Amino acid sequence: MSDLGIAALLDLGQLQNVLEDFSAATGLATVAVDTRGVPVTNSYAFTDFCREMRSDPVHNRMCHACDAHGGLQSLIEGSPQVYSCHAGLVDFSVPVTDGDTYVGAILCGQVRVAEGQRPALLTPGTEWRGDRVLEKLYDQVPRSTLSRVAASAKTLFGVSRMLDGVARVRRRPEPAQPPAIAMPPAMLAIEPLARMRPSEPSVPPVVVHAVLRDAIDSEDLSDAYAEASRLLDEVFAGGGDLRDGVSHVEDLVIAVARDCSPRLVPHLTQSILGHRSRRSASINRYQAQVNVERLLALVLDEVVRSRPRRRPDLRDVLNEIARHPNRALSLTEAAASTHWSPGHLSKLFRSVTGYTFVSYVTAWRIARAQLMLASTQMPVQKVAAELDFHQVNYFSRVFRAHTGMTPSEFRRQCSSRDGRPAGVPLPAHHHPLLRA
Repeated sequence: MSDLGIAALLDLGQLQNVLEDFSAATGLATVAVDTRGVPVTNSYAFTDFCREMRSDPVHNRMCHACDAHGGLQSLIEGSPQVYSCHAGLVDFSVPVTDGDTYVGAILCGQVRVAEGQRPALLTPGTEWRGDRVLEKLYDQVPRSTLSRVAASAKTLFGVSRMLDGVARVRRRPEPAQPPAIAMPPAMLAIEPLARMRPSEPSVPPVVVHAVLRDAIDSEDLSDAYAEASRLLDEVFAGGGDLRDGVSHVEDLVIAVARDCSPRLVPHLTQSILGHRSRRSASINRYQAQVNVERLLALVLDEVVRSRPRRRPDLRDVLNEIARHPNRALSLTEAAASTHWSPGHLSKLFRSVTGYTFVSYVTAWRIARAQLMLASTQMPVQKVAAELDFHQVNYFSRVFRAHTGMTPSEFRRQCSSRDGRPAGVPLPAHHHPLLRA
């Protein structure tokens, strides 16, 4: 074993950034350990089951043994080793070396797979069944497939091999500039996307960024979507290549994610770059809105996950309506999701929003209908079906009641480049009351 050990050989801050990005990209738990399996970095995306298991000294020693043994076995075999840990979850450990010396390992996994796919135990199993707390937490452990775990193991194994070179460079006397850890494309350090496309506009004003960031931080999708809609309106009302303008708005979402949920940034960036590579110059206003809303919803989901102690409240209902503006969500469904009675939710909803539940949901659906009619050639009948209206005649009556014109009349007044979704004003939220 190395006299120095993994903590002395590597920049643990940099290693932790690698592990955090890997967990964000794959959803798998990660931690780096020394030769005994004792953690030397923070843990990322650990399941509640494993945290509870490791809080017990006896189980914790078994966890350390699995981590250390897995890394050493991977070193011996020269390939990533996927195995079942002593508690029955699927893990893999890859070695970290200094030349030919094993100095530690990186643990990853903490998922369940189908019974027939489960690999062999690495160490003797632990008897924990019968512990009600552990059994409940075990049922909450995320599921995956063995092929997905194996692919992640292969990627992480490649990263661990690169760490060896970094360790040896760091030991040279007076190095000119220690190189950064090399990483596969999925884990490259994220730069602002505007820098990756020099032709794009500059970063939006700080005040615009703050509006979106504050909306996400307060868990208000309605405000976030409204600000995104305003920005996209400006893009489609102006001249030039629409792709540049839409990319500019996406860059703003990345900036918000860096502030509110930095672990999501690698995944979000990959998703955005994938869309950009396939985006045509004829992108329409509706497509742009739906895509930006999807990105903002991902950021919000990560923010909510980072607040495990928050209790469900009216924000969750309002966000569900905003997230699915094409769905006729019922009061009964919404009440069931909050564990309130329909009567209580109905009264609370009206006192906070000023709307009845049904009229609020309908307003969102009509606002989405306006955007679809203005910026797509989708037939009115299909628009009605997309928005959960079972009869086109009923859709036309509701649309006219809200806008003063039929869907066809509205479409004739709009063009695909300047159609706007904000025909039906929605109420501002009284944030303190949302937690009632």
